[in-house]
Amino acid sequence: MENLGRSIEAEMLQMHPAPITDVPPMYGAGIYAIYYLGDHELYQPISDGCRIPIYVGKAVHKGGRKGLAAPVEDQAPLWARINEHRASLEHVHDLNAGDFRVRYLVAVDFFVSLAEQLMIRQFRPVWNTLVDGFGNHAPGGKRTTQARPPWDELHPGRPWSSPERMPTPSKQSAEESRVLLQAHWMRQDQASVVPGPSMD
Repeated sequence: MENLGRSIEAEMLQMHPAPITDVPPMYGAGIYAIYYLGDHELYQPISDGCRIPIYVGKAVHKGGRKGLAAPVEDQAPLWARINEHRASLEHVHDLNAGDFRVRYLVAVDFFVSLAEQLMIRQFRPVWNTLVDGFGNHAPGGKRTTQARPPWDELHPGRPWSSPERMPTPSKQSAEESRVLLQAHWMRQDQASVVPGPSMD
């Protein structure tokens, strides 16, 4: 089963990264990986050529998670999901949607979920693992008692997560998210250092 997931991942990673602002319409479910190429100080360690995704996600047909989906050709969950992310990035104050690229692949729902799990485990994308909430959907109602997602504390601007709509702050503050990210990059730097020969 893992090999099947790996084959979907490998196929997607061969795709040329496209601007997230210019993804053509497509039918079907699928997997995607979003990359950052901008100059935001928090993400410089991964803004060097679409090697490490900042976020990995999937889009399945309704009922697909339970194996109940009956896809029809006019459903386009992958394209809709990528465009939802594009809209999020266009709303925030300190990020530019034009700085993001995306790789994506249309695939069968079951393999999509497996490939997503494998990619998150392999790449540990920081918007999946450290700063949660980028992939959240807008909650229903004009006002919610839910706490704002950590991602929206760090990158404010989405209308549905404004303090007026979601007055309860996240349990993870923007400063705490910055500290987590900086510590993560420091650990990555230390892990990449190859020890020199012993002087003993």
